[in-house]
Amino acid sequence: MKIFSKYTVQTLWERVMQDHLEARGFDFSFGDFGEVEILTPLSEEQYEELNHALGIYGVELFNDQKNLLIRGIKNAIGEMLNIEEGMPAKKVSAYLSEKLNYSYGYLTAIFSEATFISISQFMMIQKVERVKDLIINSDLTLTEISYRLNYSSLAHLSNQFKKITGLSPKLFKDIVDKKRAMQNEG
Repeated sequence: MKIFSKYTVQTLWERVMQDHLEARGFDFSFGDFGEVEILTPLSEEQYEELNHALGIYGVELFNDQKNLLIRGIKNAIGEMLNIEEGMPAKKVSAYLSEKLNYSYGYLTAIFSEATFISISQFMMIQKVERVKDLIINSDLTLTEISYRLNYSSLAHLSNQFKKITGLSPKLFKDIVDKKRAMQNEG
């Protein structure tokens, strides 16, 4: 029997962090963008052991400002794309500047230097991933998806989707629908 699940990465991350920090007796509080303030003194050895234990879950600890800022950018973009009623109408640059309290020029420079892609390229990749997720896990039409993710048109969504995946969103949706039909038969 196959079962499917829906989950949020933030909730899973918080649970993993909470379990590991509580098991070690640390006092802590959660902040924004994957930030945890550990209120108990933490030795270098404890930090390394915690980092290793969390690595099994794909969680990597870091405490330098640039990496925190890059993580903040990625999390803010993920947050933007996963708002149920759709992306905010404001531009990504304004959203990130407001959310992170830095100029967009500074955020772009830091992000590009560390990741070797621009924020706009990262955003395009993440939007296409979100489109795929919505095609697979919702009953929204492609037009509704393009509206929800602030594409200027369905053609714009289709062009970006094909540029990233090599497939049109319609063909991707047809493949998903065909696979579902085959699973329901068997």
